[in-house]
Amino acid sequence: MLVKEYVPAVEFLKNFDGKILLASHENPDGDTVGSALALYHFLKKKGKNVKLGCKDPIPYFLAFLPGAEDYIQLPTEEEFDLVVVVDASSVDRLGVPVKAKQFMRIDHHKGGDFYCECDLIEVDAPATAKVVYYLLSNWDADAIDETIATCIFTGLATDTGFFINPNTDGEVFQLASLLVDKYGVNPHYVAENIRERNPLRRLKLLSKALDSIRLENHGKVAVMYVLQDWLDELGAQYADTESFVNYARSIDGVEVAIFILEKAKEGVWKVSLRSKGNFDVSVVCEQFGGGGHKYAAGCKFPLEKPLEEVINDLLKEIEKRNNL
Repeated sequence: MLVKEYVPAVEFLKNFDGKILLASHENPDGDTVGSALALYHFLKKKGKNVKLGCKDPIPYFLAFLPGAEDYIQLPTEEEFDLVVVVDASSVDRLGVPVKAKQFMRIDHHKGGDFYCECDLIEVDAPATAKVVYYLLSNWDADAIDETIATCIFTGLATDTGFFINPNTDGEVFQLASLLVDKYGVNPHYVAENIRERNPLRRLKLLSKALDSIRLENHGKVAVMYVLQDWLDELGAQYADTESFVNYARSIDGVEVAIFILEKAKEGVWKVSLRSKGNFDVSVVCEQFGGGGHKYAAGCKFPLEKPLEEVINDLLKEIEKRNNL
């Protein structure tokens, strides 16, 4: 199906001749990795000179995706003719500088930076993977194969919480069904790799994180955190904290969950906010230089700021909103 809005991006990439870097945001999740890998395999089929890059290692639970081992670590001294920022609101979300003559953005987050008329941004899309699917299908639907479809399915599934988050609508199920029925995606294989390969260290870390939970704002806000000392003690990785915030959000009566991760090497507190009601957490994170979308957003604070001050700043900003 030809979608008019996709034509500029299709034509731009179709006619582009040069070195392309598909860049995933720092602390990569299933949507940025799945979307970038789908683009990667498709563009390679089209004879493009393309690489994948990310500041952080690809998490163990996404390593099953074909091509995940091809990621190069950013930054790199190599200069590219085009950097495509995938599933991120700006180059800043990559976490490191990249050298390029031109930038393009493929995303579903609101706001952020815009680089050219070929940027493809759909703020109503449940995942960047959906945007990527329609981009590729408008270019050449026959070139989409099981590998590409599995990458797209992974992005779609993870950003919708495996089809239960508020951003899940009928179109999400239609696309998931298409990826399964037409291209042969195995949903169980994807879910098993992402959700059922937990290292023991992750569960031990989760135990500590659960003990940190406290309720604020008359039980409407849950606060949860992980300290660097806990990671060091268990030999855990930052990726081991993926989805911890959802445990805080799952508490009865909680409408907003705050998860704070101490990242000593980077000198920051990394904050993740999740909502399960009508509260827009992106507006809170935007006040601290971050962003995201209504139900999931993030920001950072310098590590010099005490943890309790970080929590209090977030709570004050949340309490300003009348719809909580």
